[in-house]
Amino acid sequence: MNYLLACLFFLGISPKTFSDDWPRFGGIQGNFTSKEETLVVNWDVTEPKKLWQSDVGLGYSSVIEANGMAFSQGYVGGKNIFVCLNVETGKAIWKRQFPCPKGDKFFKGGSRSTPLYYDEKLFILTHLGDFYSLDAKNGKILWGLNLVDDLAGIRPTWGFAASPVIIGENIIIPVGAKNAAIVALNKDDGEVIWKSGNYEIAYSTPFKINSSDDLGIFHGSGLSVHDLKDGKEKCFYQHTTRYGINASQPLQVGRSLLLSSAYGKGSAFVDFSKNRPRIEWKTEKVASQMASSVYKDGYLYGIHGQAGSRSKFSTLFCLDTEKGKVVWDKKGFGLGTLILVKETLIILSETGEIALVNADPDQFQLLANFQALSGKDNWIPPTYANGRLHCRSSDGEWICLAMGSNYF
Repeated sequence: MNYLLACLFFLGISPKTFSDDWPRFGGIQGNFTSKEETLVVNWDVTEPKKLWQSDVGLGYSSVIEANGMAFSQGYVGGKNIFVCLNVETGKAIWKRQFPCPKGDKFFKGGSRSTPLYYDEKLFILTHLGDFYSLDAKNGKILWGLNLVDDLAGIRPTWGFAASPVIIGENIIIPVGAKNAAIVALNKDDGEVIWKSGNYEIAYSTPFKINSSDDLGIFHGSGLSVHDLKDGKEKCFYQHTTRYGINASQPLQVGRSLLLSSAYGKGSAFVDFSKNRPRIEWKTEKVASQMASSVYKDGYLYGIHGQAGSRSKFSTLFCLDTEKGKVVWDKKGFGLGTLILVKETLIILSETGEIALVNADPDQFQLLANFQALSGKDNWIPPTYANGRLHCRSSDGEWICLAMGSNYF
């Protein structure tokens, strides 16, 4: 195995995945950033061409794209639906469905977790805890288990929402069991490799910490660091949020992590070098309940705010990572989400509007905006892959837009 393939393998990136694909939650690197240079921000018409539209059902699972296929999941009529679509036409390649409750406690309900594509396999977790490995080409079940029934997991208040992640040979998933809050499984057969942790899990996805053999997990009490080899917990930083809602993905900047949550908690920028957490700064002016932030050239961009009646006060912000100070903010996106494509922020507002904003710390600069989806409570981050932008609403509306120069 050459050096490049070895790096891809350890990061959990399938060698059979194209470099401009978006094969897991947050994209290739899990940081909601694409290096593609194809994004077109000026059109001859008011909005880009819609390549196709589909419906995936109720839920909050985002879209992934890999090897000419797009995947997501949703809830329809008492069943959880897994779909695989052709990225060029939007036509279904296969669908699978399993009985599942809506799980609509204090919100719409439906699916939560985003699928993972790796080496022509698809890994999917339902909010009830059913976990499957499927053949990505045809949807055939390769193996499956239930996190509660088979691993003694404890379902979080709002269901299982974290996405699985593969690092090396293992697939990592939060379970919430006693002394097994997080579990590593063999990706080929689901056999338990190690289990560790004794804490209440939350809604964030596990991740490999930069330049280390460590795993980070943002759970109900804060962030724990585990050894990837055996799961041993190395250190812990407390960041407790009301109702255990630690849901936004920690953002890595070197060996420092941005931990952010709402309900009056705010953010902490913590250096985890040598597994000795050291606070660099804290602020209550950045409190991201669900949307994950992105990083570019010393600045963070994200959505500050909380769901419900307070979402109208939410803001898009730009923050100086060295000083921990907000340099500008802008209302109008509700509790939306965002990704970074090269130097452009693509924001999907809570009400379904797409906005392209220059990632510029000096000023807020709107490049384009248009209505893409209907409905409200659209908290699902968009996906940009191979010149295509996938947007999905909480009601299941799924559109694919031609946004890359390969379509112009």
